[in-house]
Amino acid sequence: MTIRAAVMTAPNKPIEIWELDDPVIESGGILLETVASEVCGTDVHLLHGQLAGVPYPIVPGHVSVGKVLEMRDVSADSLERRLPRATW
Repeated sequence: MTIRAAVMTAPNKPIEIWELDDPVIESGGILLETVASEVCGTDVHLLHGQLAGVPYPIVPGHVSVGKVLEMRDVSADSLERRLPRATW
């Protein structure tokens, strides 16, 4: 199975849509389906190559809202005590 992702391949290049392999969820991890994501200042800086040391290609969108699809070794009780969020 694959997922679709917007990918910045290099600074100052158009964003491309790639098909990527499903991520492997490790113990304590949560797989989220992104339902909304915003473009923030960091994403703009990435697009224009204004951040040193960034390994391209990179998937922007670290400010996202998602639906929990899968949990690995995470109890529903512990999930209720924290807000799932995706950051990089």
